[in-house]
Amino acid sequence: MTGAASGLGLASSARFAAEGARVVCVDLGEAAVQAAAEQVGGGAIGVVADVTDAAALERMVARALGEFGAVDVLMANAGISGEGMAHELSLERWHRVLAVNLTGVFLSVRALLPHFMERRGGSIVATASVAGLAGVPHLPAYAASKGGVIALARQLAIEYAAWGIRVNAICPSTVPTPLVAEAYRERGISMEARAKRFPLGRMGEPDDVANLALFLASDESSWITGGAYPVDGGMTAALVPRAREVT
Repeated sequence: MTGAASGLGLASSARFAAEGARVVCVDLGEAAVQAAAEQVGGGAIGVVADVTDAAALERMVARALGEFGAVDVLMANAGISGEGMAHELSLERWHRVLAVNLTGVFLSVRALLPHFMERRGGSIVATASVAGLAGVPHLPAYAASKGGVIALARQLAIEYAAWGIRVNAICPSTVPTPLVAEAYRERGISMEARAKRFPLGRMGEPDDVANLALFLASDESSWITGGAYPVDGGMTAALVPRAREVT
């Protein structure tokens, strides 16, 4: 589980562990990953790795195999935000967001594919976003990266189906994780007002995403691959006019 120290990654790690999985919590910072592993429980271990560092991810896989002997599931979840309209966004920030959110997924998957191919099976769950399915103001780099994750998941699903490897993408909308809460504070957006825009009348909870991740990781979804699944309270299904924002 990459990006396991907080938010959706931490919630999904805990959900997996509650079902008996032994989880490798991967994130930046020794203290953060060890705290996550302790919170997740069930024999979880913490591994420090930057998802943009291919060598670090190879070491992550080696540690997981050394501890547990085999890996059945990868949830490629690590990501960062990328606020700002396109004409304001620096090239440095553009590259950084794509490096973490898209290249980081690719490198995480690539590190485990040989093992999955040897075992002729495995489930890969990539965290994308509704921003990869529909336009969201002020998120050009983030939207591009998450759209890329969806396309990559579909491509990998077809390319590696012969080895019994399944690949799916989850597309959450607004879930008040620390990353989202900080972004909303920076933009001066009210969480309460935002919640009312969802057809189901509320924002998501981390467990809403974790429950879908668990299903896609499990054998209960053994005939499901190549999909991109919104977890969004009905938002992408609704034709809701947006006020034009001009500043």
